[in-house]
Amino acid sequence: MWLIYTLLGAALFFLAAMLGAGYYTFHLALVRREKRMKIQEFTDEEHARQEQICKEKRAAGTAWLLAQNPEDVTMQSRDGLTLKGWYLPAAKPSNNMVVFAHGYNCNGLDEFGPFFRHYHEDLNYHMLIPDHRAHGRSEGKYIGFAGIEWRDLLDWTEVFVRRLGPDTGVVLHGISMGAATVMNCNVHNPPDYVKCVVEDCGFSNGQEMMWLAACRDLKLNIPPLLWGTMFWYRVCNGIWLKKASDPIGNIEKFARPTLFVHGAADPFVPAEMSLRCYEAAAVPKELFLAEGAFHVMSYYLYKEEYEARLDAWLGKWMKETVYAE
Repeated sequence: MWLIYTLLGAALFFLAAMLGAGYYTFHLALVRREKRMKIQEFTDEEHARQEQICKEKRAAGTAWLLAQNPEDVTMQSRDGLTLKGWYLPAAKPSNNMVVFAHGYNCNGLDEFGPFFRHYHEDLNYHMLIPDHRAHGRSEGKYIGFAGIEWRDLLDWTEVFVRRLGPDTGVVLHGISMGAATVMNCNVHNPPDYVKCVVEDCGFSNGQEMMWLAACRDLKLNIPPLLWGTMFWYRVCNGIWLKKASDPIGNIEKFARPTLFVHGAADPFVPAEMSLRCYEAAAVPKELFLAEGAFHVMSYYLYKEEYEARLDAWLGKWMKETVYAE
């Protein structure tokens, strides 16, 4: 009998340890924090150079947008959160809109600052720039890691298509976690007004990405730790991350043409993740693999080529564009 009690006690201890450690890592990674630990630290010159380029161009783009007096917009999520964003109408009559989806631990203004002038001045698109739940100015405690944000993004889109009119065409443009978000939109029967998708350095599965980051960057190659983290994600969000954020697992459900972009030297989200999705997708697709670019750096380092590919892509799949003079 003592052996049974010993084994039972050991099992309960293991379970308690798993859930306790999982609760800690869940709060570390997926609960809103004012200051979040930087997972990766790089000291080489090339990373420093790319980070400085990113910082400067984001700041300039954000300053430009705010100087245009964008509209401060609000939407209620399905679970009662107040979500915030910015909206800038096209300079001239247009039937096209871009809806941006930013990455983890960022916000719409910072993430897409460098893109704003091209979409607004060159393409004459309406621009909707939401902050995801638990990010930026939006409410929320728990980060869905693209498993919940896709619903919010489609709801944002619906609100503004109703406002602009039924002839509006929409491109969903996401970066990093936002790229996984727009891919998840693509597998959930997006409305007809969503014409195409641009995913830039997205991950193929949310749980796979978390496990990779834990093993590679935090040196926590401990499966029970991930199990505990996923348990608390399920408790707090009501869904399983592995199934809710799974572009590669639902690739056969992709409904809209997709432009895949990834930095070939991305040290955070491996380019292989986008390549897997690109190779498996059965929709019309194109791939831009930016040589030497780190995470989210493809546009910064290859602006002209990125814009040329983006413009050709949008010209192929979006409604006829009304260009600004």
